[in-house]
Amino acid sequence: MNDEFPTRLPWPANFPDVVIHTDVRTRDSHPGYAAAKSGDADAGLMLAADLLSPDGLAHIQALVGGRPTLLLPVVADELTGFNAIPDAMAQVLGSRLGLPVIAGEIVQTNKVGHTRAPAFQRLVTPATFEGQVKPGANYVLVDDHVGLGGTLANLRGYVEAQGGEVIAITTLTESRDARIISLQPATRNVLWDRHGQALYDLWQSQFGYGIDCLTEVEALNLCRQHSVAAIEDFLAKAAVEARSRGLQTAVEPGR
Repeated sequence: MNDEFPTRLPWPANFPDVVIHTDVRTRDSHPGYAAAKSGDADAGLMLAADLLSPDGLAHIQALVGGRPTLLLPVVADELTGFNAIPDAMAQVLGSRLGLPVIAGEIVQTNKVGHTRAPAFQRLVTPATFEGQVKPGANYVLVDDHVGLGGTLANLRGYVEAQGGEVIAITTLTESRDARIISLQPATRNVLWDRHGQALYDLWQSQFGYGIDCLTEVEALNLCRQHSVAAIEDFLAKAAVEARSRGLQTAVEPGR
């Protein structure tokens, strides 16, 4: 088990859905996407300028509501190289909305290889962060895609544990229904009825937080598993696969 747990916090009842700008097919067909995903800053700016939507911008502006707010992109190296899209999105959003961008002050400290990875491999390779949070500041998190939502949940936890407040999240695209990032009460109830204290204890021991800090998609995935023993087995197998790809894991293989 990795001793460096990411910080997670429970979701407030009124946390807004992730603001999405376009769909995956449109993104993938954009001529700048592959280069931007691999670190081309100019391609990233072209992609963001073309695909950030007027409706998305208006939604973010409404969520900010005139409050002083900082745009915080996820800054991370991926297996294909540095992902230039979140920073480019933040730069374009900042220009269009008149909001400052926090560039390079808070960064992801590990490679997680989440792009197109199976759900359990994403769970066992949680993103961790470091950098200076401005206490009392409002933040909008910016990333290129939301799938399980774990990286964004971890970044939110990091920011809020150090005195900031995450008031919104925006991504270019989403996996199906992933914009609903905060754990919904009905889903939490189903998860508890199905797996109970045993899952809570497993998650606390392996990841350092309880099930109330899961994202909605993470929780729905766990609801579909038939037992806690099966979940534990899936986690262990995913850890073996992730480590074979050179990634650090929060779960000990073969546990």
